[in-house]
Amino acid sequence: MRIIILTLIISTFALTSCGGNLDFGYNEKIAGLFYSCKEKLDESYNKLLEGEYDADKTDELSYEMKLKEVQALSSYVKGIKSEVNALKPSEAATGFHLTTIAYMTRIADGYGTLLVKYVDEQKKGARQALLRDITDEKAKIAVLADTCLEKQVEFLNKVGIKAAAAQ
Repeated sequence: MRIIILTLIISTFALTSCGGNLDFGYNEKIAGLFYSCKEKLDESYNKLLEGEYDADKTDELSYEMKLKEVQALSSYVKGIKSEVNALKPSEAATGFHLTTIAYMTRIADGYGTLLVKYVDEQKKGARQALLRDITDEKAKIAVLADTCLEKQVEFLNKVGIKAAAAQ
């Protein structure tokens, strides 16, 4: 009888430890993907503010290069999102997982779409309006990023991984 109880305790401990390792690995993977998207977003926004996407269609080569560059952002984020979708989160990680997917969707479908319109637009006034729209979209994405970090901390706390509160 004692052997059975000892075996059950060891089995429970082993299963808990493995789950913790899976959750730790999941967190490491998704956090890396999240920050990769965040870095690309920030990089593109800085280029936008510096005027690097103010391509003139009369300079066909420059225009096409800038257009392909901004289209690549959405493609990149969609690829990262596919990686996240392929991950199978634990029940504790579901909120973090879904929020991260929403974050990536917003970058690709919201911000990315506006950025393509910005490069394609040739009228200065219309570009200024798009710049305001892009800035508003970036602010909404920043709120989603904060929510992702909050969900990550909740997830880590649920699975017993020490995490500092999101700053």
